[in-house]
Amino acid sequence: MRKYLIIALCMGIIGLIVTRFVRSGYEEASDFQLATVSKKSFDIMVNTVGVLDAARSHMVSSAMRGDKGKIIYLVEDGTRVEKADVLVKLDPTPFENDIHRLKGEVIELEAAVDAARQILEWEKSQVEREIRTAEFNLKVAKLELKRLVEGDGPIQLAQFKEEMKKTKEQYLQYVSYISDLEALNKKGYENPTEIPLAKAKAAELKEKYESAYKKYDSYKKHVFPSLKETVKAKVEKAEMEIEQTRNGSVFKIAKSVSSLKAIKSKFKTAKSSLKLAQSELEKTTICAPFPGIAILYETHREGQKRKPRVGDKVWQNQPILYLPDISSMIVMTQVREVDLHKIALGLKCTVQIDAYPDVLFEGEVSFIGMLASERFQEGSAEKYFQMTVPLKGGDSRLRPGMTARVSILTDTVKNALSVPIQAIFNEGGKKYCFLYIGDSFKKVNVDLGKQNEDIAEIVSGLKSGDQISLVKPPQEDKDD
Repeated sequence: MRKYLIIALCMGIIGLIVTRFVRSGYEEASDFQLATVSKKSFDIMVNTVGVLDAARSHMVSSAMRGDKGKIIYLVEDGTRVEKADVLVKLDPTPFENDIHRLKGEVIELEAAVDAARQILEWEKSQVEREIRTAEFNLKVAKLELKRLVEGDGPIQLAQFKEEMKKTKEQYLQYVSYISDLEALNKKGYENPTEIPLAKAKAAELKEKYESAYKKYDSYKKHVFPSLKETVKAKVEKAEMEIEQTRNGSVFKIAKSVSSLKAIKSKFKTAKSSLKLAQSELEKTTICAPFPGIAILYETHREGQKRKPRVGDKVWQNQPILYLPDISSMIVMTQVREVDLHKIALGLKCTVQIDAYPDVLFEGEVSFIGMLASERFQEGSAEKYFQMTVPLKGGDSRLRPGMTARVSILTDTVKNALSVPIQAIFNEGGKKYCFLYIGDSFKKVNVDLGKQNEDIAEIVSGLKSGDQISLVKPPQEDKDD
């Protein structure tokens, strides 16, 4: 309230000075408060009051998850800091312990991954060796079957057949020889010892022939088919072993791959946890992203509203301090709805800071709000729009929150017929002045052009040299 009273008092004094200045620019009659209508040049200004703020600022807070952050160092309130200066240090102990533990897990799991990878490669080589062995056994069995069917079997069968044929021929020769001997014996050519010997030899050959026939017949009907089935069974067995080996190899390799993936997953998780812990450790030191002034942030802590201090626990994203960059300042202010049409982006401004009234700063309008807000003063509501004015140049004395007065030159009127604004009266939406004629006043309707807070341009209704009243006279003539 004291601040607003001081501002109101200053504005009143400025109004009196301006009024005196305006009145001094017009000729006034000695007995009446009169002003002479004349041509003048004047500026149209929009004045507003706002507060300084940093064009760039940063709210410093803990980026660590949860409530593990504990302040062990805190920059003093109001300290000027440069980029990369340490603002806050949080207790790194919990994260250092996690990093030490996780580094051990990572090393252990990395060795386990290498071991699992070697086991997988060994399983692959074993599977390949078993498959090659089974394929070799199958090839041998097929070759054995081919040799039996196309080689040894037919050869053996032919040998038995040849042996049987040979013994049969010998036997039949001896039978023919015995017949010849008996025929000679009947003719009187007896040979008593030769016939018994021939018959004995024939019996022997007959026995050999029958044995050879049995061998041939047995080999052809039983032995050869049995051998062929046996070798076929070997081939089938070898084929089954290949299939089983391949199926088993898929299972073994899949098992090794699964084991490797599981260990890799644990290894990846451990590495990720280690990286996260290292990141959290880095977050325990908070540095300034740019130069500025460190302002400790006041909020509710432990049941009371206060600024942070060493030993406090901080939650993730809980504000700790505010860092405005005072090298580039802006004025946050408002413009009246009735003045909005005068304002445009890029308009030049002059800014005066109450704390340093002897210094004027330059600026220009960079932002005009889209939505109006109402402000109630003396029982009436007036609408205002937000406006931002960046200052050109810098001054190390400037601080956020200082009162700033902005003057915006919106237009300039050159050599126009004009009167003091206090000589303009309003009735029923019409503007009029009191023209001084002789010793009386005449009410004259006027059309106004551009105007500022002190002077109004006269478009029609008056002429240069006319004298008009600055106050409403007690007795009025009729309208012109």
